[in-house]
Amino acid sequence: MSIHIDTLAYSNRLRQLPPAQKLWFAIAVLLLALITHYPVQIVIFGWMSVWIVIYAGIPAQIYGSMLLGVLTFLVTSLPALILDYTSVISPAIQADALWQMELWGGHLYLSHQGLIQAVEVVFRAMASTAALFFIVLTIPVIELATTCGRLGCPPILIELLLLSYRFIFLLSDTAQKIITAQISRGGYRTRKLAMNSLSLLIRQLIQRTASRYQQLILGVKARGFEQEFRFWQPETYQYSPRYARESIAGCVVLVAGEILYRCYV
Repeated sequence: MSIHIDTLAYSNRLRQLPPAQKLWFAIAVLLLALITHYPVQIVIFGWMSVWIVIYAGIPAQIYGSMLLGVLTFLVTSLPALILDYTSVISPAIQADALWQMELWGGHLYLSHQGLIQAVEVVFRAMASTAALFFIVLTIPVIELATTCGRLGCPPILIELLLLSYRFIFLLSDTAQKIITAQISRGGYRTRKLAMNSLSLLIRQLIQRTASRYQQLILGVKARGFEQEFRFWQPETYQYSPRYARESIAGCVVLVAGEILYRCYV
């Protein structure tokens, strides 16, 4: 990604809002995304996209590319839900099968129940992802860690959050450098060379990332690490009653929509 996530988190239009206000809002929406049905989840996804792209000013292209990455993993997991294989076709399976074919002495079929489950998983995942992206793209990780500490989160979890966050970008930076070096040497000209380069990439990525991670740990200890990360953040936030009213009203509407759905569907 050409723009670092930290850059977006520090420069978005909602930067002046208190981190706790944004965090509680995102947690409430995330919980609603996990317990509601797909019509409400579609609304949640659209509503959070409005907050991210319009209110926070995150470029739509970057937000879309992040969603595309998540959607790619979702699509690769769907065949396990919608396809099933059996050696004997029972009446129940026959009624559930939307399509079937003989394969290796058995029957491969498309499950109606599995298709419904896959649709539910996709909508729930996209709504939850939008809520999580709101946290990632509008709250810098340092402010997130500080806010979690004030809310009573155990220090060990905060340390794991910070180290994991740092490790992700360390891994990405190392992989990008190795891929650039391989491309410049023609490592992906043919299929055989591409497979060989990929194996070298994985091997070097593990070695170099582990080495850089050890250097990071040594650097932290050399600076007097005392088993707990401490940060200083200036209190320059401005609580927004307008955003608070809109977030509360939106959550109330989502809850009402879920109640209506359960009553009439």
